[in-house]
Amino acid sequence: MMRADAVLVALTVASALGVVSAQHQARKLHAEHEREQARARALEVEWGRLQLEQSTWAAHGRIESFARGRLGMGAPTPGQVLVVEPQS
Repeated sequence: MMRADAVLVALTVASALGVVSAQHQARKLHAEHEREQARARALEVEWGRLQLEQSTWAAHGRIESFARGRLGMGAPTPGQVLVVEPQS
């Protein structure tokens, strides 16, 4: 009888340690999950900011202004335009 009690106590202690270990692991994973979600939100904000910046840099007016001002480009005259028709 004493031996059976000792086995039951050992199993109960082992079970309790398993529960504590599982809870600790779950808390660690939950904290890591929260950190990764915060990082994902920060990356989404940065992605939106980068898209806005790209649209600003690629604005038609800005490109045209840059081409005229720095590159000395302009619209071609009618004599400089050559229309190429596809062959059928």
